[in-house]
Amino acid sequence: MTNSGKPTQFYATMSTSIVLVLISLFLLIFFHSSNITNIVKENINILVELEDNLPSGEVGNLKKILIKQSGVLPSSVEFVSKKDALELMSRELNISESLDENPFRDLLKFNLSNDSYSESKIKDIKSKIELEKGVLGLYYENDSVDLVKTNLEKISYGILILAFCFVILALAIIFNTVKLTLYSDIKQIKTMEIVGAEKSFIKKPYLRAAFGMIMKAMIAVFVFIGGLSGYLIQSGSIFAEILQIKYVVLTLVISFLAALIIQFATTNSILNDFLRKVNR
Repeated sequence: MTNSGKPTQFYATMSTSIVLVLISLFLLIFFHSSNITNIVKENINILVELEDNLPSGEVGNLKKILIKQSGVLPSSVEFVSKKDALELMSRELNISESLDENPFRDLLKFNLSNDSYSESKIKDIKSKIELEKGVLGLYYENDSVDLVKTNLEKISYGILILAFCFVILALAIIFNTVKLTLYSDIKQIKTMEIVGAEKSFIKKPYLRAAFGMIMKAMIAVFVFIGGLSGYLIQSGSIFAEILQIKYVVLTLVISFLAALIIQFATTNSILNDFLRKVNR
């Protein structure tokens, strides 16, 4: 095999690397989507609005009632005074804390476990807690989970479409690379056929080159995915909680299989077609 295809081999390797990185990003989002929505569910605050100046004993009793409800995370049940609510909202919405009248009320906030989070479950708790003395109402919003799911789908499918476009580009570059190399080596190939060389022997250096390009592309994917995973874990953010190593490993395995299909199988198919035409 000659070196005439070296520049195009570089472009083939680069395009394959980009395809694999995009496929890996899609797989990471796809595999972690349920974990992301579960964490979102457990972080959505459900608020119980209380009458002003409730005795601490009654507030404590309401907290116990909430904790006893199935699905409620006990550690999440927390009392928020109207003063604290004003301070929080003044930071979030730039509201002045020196208002003549505090528009907020005392609250109890709590969260549900991800497997218990549902509108029917919240309504069940709402019907029970609103019967208790001192409770004005229970409030929640159910759009966050749907919004997260929708955005994840849009991002993942956008990446998948982009990856598909690069797959077409990669296949075109691989096709041209192998074809150019084969035509530049046609004299050697015909000589090998004349002396009785098997097809497998003739194809071996080209398949070896294809495997080399696969390994180079996979090194790029390992560096990218490994670096991204390490950064997310070390960041200490919510992404460190979302990321699961088993899904990262599965992503790399699938990416390697995709590389074999894109690069190795395509090269082998082109070789078979070329040798068949040469033998006519």
